[in-house]
Amino acid sequence: MEKLKTTKQRQAILALIERSGGAVSAEELYEKMKSEFPKIAVSTIYRNLERFEETGLIVRENLSDGRLRFSPAAHHEHYLICTGCGRKIALSDCPLEEVEKTLSRQTGFLISGHSLSLYGICPQCQSRQKQ
Repeated sequence: MEKLKTTKQRQAILALIERSGGAVSAEELYEKMKSEFPKIAVSTIYRNLERFEETGLIVRENLSDGRLRFSPAAHHEHYLICTGCGRKIALSDCPLEEVEKTLSRQTGFLISGHSLSLYGICPQCQSRQKQ
């Protein structure tokens, strides 16, 4: 795995992702960083996010709103996401561990990670729709 050169911008991006408590978009990072780094461009944030993902520091999440979000790699969770209200419920167990092992055995593919988000309507939104 390639080692990344440490810069103040990279440190700030990683710190914001780690403090976010969940997944954060490049645009959200840009908004939080532009006061400390007024010359930073959104493209710089995207390039760094790609490098962080390549080196395994963060994971990418593609949510239903079409915006990519990123979270720390150690933040390995899977979610049920309501498309009505946006509620995000973390699953307590990883339902993909056995699938990952089986696929690796069957294909010889060395799997380095995964993510899972299931979309639907939560009970509260379902009851509101019935009214």
